[in-house]
Amino acid sequence: MQITRSGEYGLRGLLFLAKQSPERVTLVSEISRDQNIPETFLAKIFQRLSKAGLLRSVRGAKGGFSLGKPAKEITMREIIEALEGPIALNRCLVKEGECAEEKVCPMHQVWEEVQQRFLEILDRTTIEDLARGMVRNGRKGRG
Repeated sequence: MQITRSGEYGLRGLLFLAKQSPERVTLVSEISRDQNIPETFLAKIFQRLSKAGLLRSVRGAKGGFSLGKPAKEITMREIIEALEGPIALNRCLVKEGECAEEKVCPMHQVWEEVQQRFLEILDRTTIEDLARGMVRNGRKGRG
């Protein structure tokens, strides 16, 4: 599994917004320039994140985007799955029964454990954590 550019750009875009005041509405063009992301690509990504409830879209002359909920409630997993779909490190973990060898495969249990730990990290890491620079060496910092 590899995060695509959509996932990376979505994370970077939401991180940018998390560093703004909560009531500020920001244009895609501003985020695009600041983060060096193609504007039309970012606009499509933001549409998907809006549908998932992670962004709020404001139309009109003073339109743009802001976070759809507080940064402390938006996890990395939510963003990635909104853009990439369910996370699975191996096809046998997409859904039970997907792999005929699931019950006897010596690797299945390892893949399952690796995926669970990976998801736990993504679930506990919020955009607020990233915005505050609290994630260092796989652990959340203090303060």
